[in-house]
Formats: sequence, structure tokens, C-alpha cells
Amino acid sequence: MKNFSDLLATDLHLDLVLMVEPVGRPYAEIWVNQQLIHQGQLSESITVSKQLPLLEEFSVAVKLKNKVYTSESETAVVLNKLSIDGFDIIPHFTHLAQYSNDHAFTEPTSYIGFNGEWRLEVIKPFYQWQHEITSQGWLFQPSY
Repeated sequence: MKNFSDLLATDLHLDLVLMVEPVGRPYAEIWVNQQLIHQGQLSESITVSKQLPLLEEFSVAVKLKNKVYTSESETAVVLNKLSIDGFDIIPHFTHLAQYSNDHAFTEPTSYIGFNGEWRLEVIKPFYQWQHEITSQGWLFQPSY
């Protein structure tokens, strides 16, 4: 049985999980909140798990660099999963990310096949952002 103080325990962090898979051996960078998580050639799938502060904005970026376009082989980075506290951004909300690349491809995607950057910016506390993107109506913000 839980004590009253155990029931009041609040988790002040968000759990971010990002799973990426290489096609070929792409050179990639993975950033979370301007912190470099991976840099170099991807030879196997990797999973990034990170805790983020509950009430702060954050960003996730995956960059494909140094790709040589050739018809013999394909190199790319596939974003298989991005979830925040169990809420799946990929595949359900991929359209909220920006993909700037050297081929001016702008469609929502989780397949990074061109030199460039895929970026998701959450510019307010996550649960306020989630409430907004899932069209749940107004959510009042406390004034401090």
C-alpha cells in the first residue's frame, strides 16, 4: 500500500526514445537539445533514450551529411520511432517536423534520404504542446 507521500511523487522529467536505422552506411548526426548524441557513420540501428525536463522546450534533429548520390547504392537514415513519455510522434505526427535538404523535398517523412536536416521543435512545455496538436481545445497556462 502506498503512503500519502508516495502518491504525491511527481516525475519532473520526460522520457524521449528515438530509434534510427541506417540504409547503407550513412554519415549522420543526432542532436537532442543542441547536445550531440551521435556523429559518424551509422552501421547498425541505434536507440537513443534521454530524459528531458518536464517544463522546458526541446528539439530533436537528425542530419544526413556527405552523401554522394549514385544509382548503385542508397544511403539514408530511417526514423523508426520517436516517442515522448510514450506518446508516438513518429509515425502519427511526422508532419510537425521540418525537413530541409539539398533537393528541396518538403513532404512529411521519416526517411532522410537527402543531405540535410530533419528537425522537430517543441517550443512550449510538452504536455501543452501535445494538448494543442491533438486538438483538445484550450489549455490555460499558469501565470507566474
